[in-house]
Amino acid sequence: MQRTWGQMPLWIRVYLLTFGLSTVIILFFSYPIIAASSEHSIQREYSRSLDRHVMFASAMKMYAASIEKMAFNPGMRQDLLTRAAQNYGWYYADGKSHIAMTGPDGEELYSSLSPEDEKLMDLNPPKDGRRSFVIRQSGERSVLFVSGWMSIAGELYRLDYENDVTDMIAGQRSLTTQISLWFSAGMILLGVGLYFLISHSLKPLAQLSAQAKALARGNYDPRIEMTRQDEIGQLAMEFNHMADAVQAHMELLRREVKDRETLIASLAHEVKTPLTSIMGYASLLENYELNEADKQKALHLIHLESKRLDDLSKKLLNLFRLGNERVVLRKEPVRVSLLLEHLERISKLSLARKGQSLVSKSIVETVVVDEELLQVLLNNLVENASKASDYHESILLSVYTEGELVVFCVRDRGCGIPVEHLGDVFQPFFVLDTARNRKYSGHGLGLSLCKAIAEAHGGSISIVSRCGEGTSVYIRVPNGQVLQNDDRKQTEG
Repeated sequence: MQRTWGQMPLWIRVYLLTFGLSTVIILFFSYPIIAASSEHSIQREYSRSLDRHVMFASAMKMYAASIEKMAFNPGMRQDLLTRAAQNYGWYYADGKSHIAMTGPDGEELYSSLSPEDEKLMDLNPPKDGRRSFVIRQSGERSVLFVSGWMSIAGELYRLDYENDVTDMIAGQRSLTTQISLWFSAGMILLGVGLYFLISHSLKPLAQLSAQAKALARGNYDPRIEMTRQDEIGQLAMEFNHMADAVQAHMELLRREVKDRETLIASLAHEVKTPLTSIMGYASLLENYELNEADKQKALHLIHLESKRLDDLSKKLLNLFRLGNERVVLRKEPVRVSLLLEHLERISKLSLARKGQSLVSKSIVETVVVDEELLQVLLNNLVENASKASDYHESILLSVYTEGELVVFCVRDRGCGIPVEHLGDVFQPFFVLDTARNRKYSGHGLGLSLCKAIAEAHGGSISIVSRCGEGTSVYIRVPNGQVLQNDDRKQTEG
């Protein structure tokens, strides 16, 4: 299939354009040089032939003048001039040069020209002293003819000169042929050089094309090795950066897909467990005659599992809402003391079941946050601390500042978290001890919800934990309008 110009590879188009333009430019400048050289050689031969013609004419005039001074018989002038022309012709003319002299009446006094050359010459010079000259082709010979009239003793004599310039024309043609051959060889070398130079210079573009095709097929690993600092090198470097960004984005998408699949599987598992319990106890109530105590126990368990489902749905709704980038927080100044009092009230019942207590301390008067979401965050942290702690333990909540940040620290002296799992605890549905979490109706959503709330406030969450010693969770949120009760910074005890 024949390719159009636009379908050709770029390096081939650049090569053809460069080579074609170079050829045109060289031809444009070399042709005038060759023509000027040939013209110069011809003009030089014209000049030489005209000089020889002048020399013969001057010699004949000088000879005629010497005859007049010696008072020779005028009737003998033509005989003497004929002998003189013959002598000059033999002496000065070589094998390539010939002369002919014609008298006033048109009679031929002397001629060493062949009859063919005399006929070929065909010149009629003017009789005012100007000369005519021309190059004629005779077979394979090139002959230059010069013809002119000269005045001797008041009479006009015609002097013709012939010079064979075949060797000069052949030499000029040979020179032109050599120049053409050298030009052809130079163009071949130029073409080969341009081919390798352009193909090597634009090779990264072919690599870019191959890499782009690899990216389109989903292969993100290959990169273009480039040490050049020119525009193509910069393009290759930017392409590698783009490939890195695409690969990172695809890895992120893969992780998101995997996390979503894990989330859906975990959610299905979390929902299935309480639903199975509810359905089982409901079937028990429907199909069997139970005494009042067993009925109350079944109803209580159905209530607990229903509450567990309700709690799961609320946390999921909060996670989805915070995961929406368009969510707008209702931030407003909140008195920290009131915030902590409300937290103590809502967590008092759950802590009382294990005889635990919440000890809070704050040196911050006001914080600018979304009060509802911050209550959810702190309540989740207190619940997690309660589950990890033994009976009759205290959970500590302290609020202090670090520069322009307000820090909420929830600390327990419970079982702690292994170091290798500190980065996993923020994943939805991640649990360390399945049996323990089932015991306390956990879903593995608390810390992921806390992280989402902290980041929605432009803050962060971090954990310091040691197995068997306890866990400290730090929530840091920015607050440009902090009012402190104490200038001293709260430190860990």
